[in-house]
Amino acid sequence: MELEEMKTQWNEMSAEIKKQKRITDTLVIKMTHARYKGRLNSVLIPEAVGLVGCFAMVLFIIINLEKLHTAPLLVCGIASAFILFLMPILSIKAVCKLRSLHISGNNYKQSLLEYSKAKIQFVFIQKLNFVLGSVLMLTILPVVGQLINGKDLFAETRLWLWYAVGFPFYYFFARWVKKCYIKSASAAENILKELSE
Repeated sequence: MELEEMKTQWNEMSAEIKKQKRITDTLVIKMTHARYKGRLNSVLIPEAVGLVGCFAMVLFIIINLEKLHTAPLLVCGIASAFILFLMPILSIKAVCKLRSLHISGNNYKQSLLEYSKAKIQFVFIQKLNFVLGSVLMLTILPVVGQLINGKDLFAETRLWLWYAVGFPFYYFFARWVKKCYIKSASAAENILKELSE
């Protein structure tokens, strides 16, 4: 009888240990998922603020479109509004794709594969936004000059000076932002890699 009782107790203990392991694994995955999303919030929050700012600027340009009385100013205004509308939407979509990774529903390999695809898209969007931002610098300066100061910067000969001052600032700022975003995405990837340990 003692042997049977020991077998029964051993089986019960084994079942209890398996149950605790499942609970622990589930908790680890949930905590990892929360840390992963939290890390990507450091990218999503500034992008959301930028989205609001860009949409406000688009609205400002559209409301004051009649003040852009020359053809070059009108083309710059429309191009600026389009770029200001497009850039934040692309960024938010790429970040949301990174954040929507379903860690608990996938195994480790599937999660990393999904993450890799989303990160490639995210990096591509960052590079595209860098180029679009450069074009925006070209188009927005004359528009802002006309709408805020009432000066047609195309008629002034110092427009090149504005570009000469603005582009280096934009270049270093955009590189810094891209570096911060890539760092946050890599930190999120490291959180995923902790699951394999």
